[in-house]
Amino acid sequence: MADGAAPRNGLRAAAAWPARHWKTLVHWALVLAALAYIGWQMPELVRAVRDADEVLAQVRPGRLLLAVVLAMAALVLYGEMHRRVLEAGGAAVPARTVQAITFAENAISNTVPVVGGAGALAYAISRLRRRGVDAALASWSVFLPGALASILLLVLGVLALGAAGWLPLWLAVVVAAAIALGAAGAWAVVTHPAVLRRFLVVLVHIGRHLPWLCRGCRGVWASDPDGTAARLAARIGLLHPTSRQWAGLVVLSLLSWAADFLTLVACSTAVGLPAHWTALALGFLAVQVSIALQVLPGGAGLAETGLLGVLLAAGAPAAPAAATVLLYRMITWLGLSVVGWVVYAAQIHLAPPHRHRHAPEPLAGTL
Repeated sequence: MADGAAPRNGLRAAAAWPARHWKTLVHWALVLAALAYIGWQMPELVRAVRDADEVLAQVRPGRLLLAVVLAMAALVLYGEMHRRVLEAGGAAVPARTVQAITFAENAISNTVPVVGGAGALAYAISRLRRRGVDAALASWSVFLPGALASILLLVLGVLALGAAGWLPLWLAVVVAAAIALGAAGAWAVVTHPAVLRRFLVVLVHIGRHLPWLCRGCRGVWASDPDGTAARLAARIGLLHPTSRQWAGLVVLSLLSWAADFLTLVACSTAVGLPAHWTALALGFLAVQVSIALQVLPGGAGLAETGLLGVLLAAGAPAAPAAATVLLYRMITWLGLSVVGWVVYAAQIHLAPPHRHRHAPEPLAGTL
């Protein structure tokens, strides 16, 4: 009897262990798994360093430092987009908090296999919820900057293809304009109250069956899905940025992409790569497409191959082209990911108490 009681006592003890301890354990396991993945990729990078050691030995430190600063600036500018959307919705979240969330979100997306993209979004939303931001605004502030940045990258990419001669310039301008106008039209449709409410009703019906969501919230959604959707639709309806705010978001997104591209330019000049800006622009697009495909976290493998292939096809010498790829990816992928995971680990001790609410979300912008 005593032998049978021991396992039951052990199960009760495990169940009684505070939930925050389990969260901390999972938290650290995630950090260690991501760092292990980064370590797994390091041998390939070390071999690439050996192949380009002669070029790297002559690297210009000032240009390399500029590349690091530009890469950090690109992510900081993207984080500022998050903060501006929160501000438009009435949530005064400190800039340092939003930046910490952005850096950690970037690290999760770039290094966690399979679910990195979705996990990064969920992480960012949960962090904002802990800061008292309501669910609708937290989700909107994560979704909107990403969508806007993707649309602008499409527009810039089409224009770059036109400038490089891969498309007739007039056609590139027409396609870019069509993308911009189509995105504006889609925004108007999606945010139309009737369309938005029907869409949210579907999401609420799906969400109430997801076991990992809060049981209390799922109970409210199950009892009144239409009312829940109406409250969320009303809240999102208040989150329309003004024309001035839209302009600020567009400028920040363009500056973020520009800083990221200039990071690649700085890496190329640091090793003396004689590449035209159009070749670098096409290589940059190849990297971003590889990252978006999420075949592997951060586009590992595909991004390096695509960038190197474009540079070699443009006639760049092999050694400085390989060195450029190596420096750019070490800074923008591995370097920023390590910084993000350090921030993520630090938030174990800095995160405020959980402030999740089960009351109906506010219909006004006051949070």
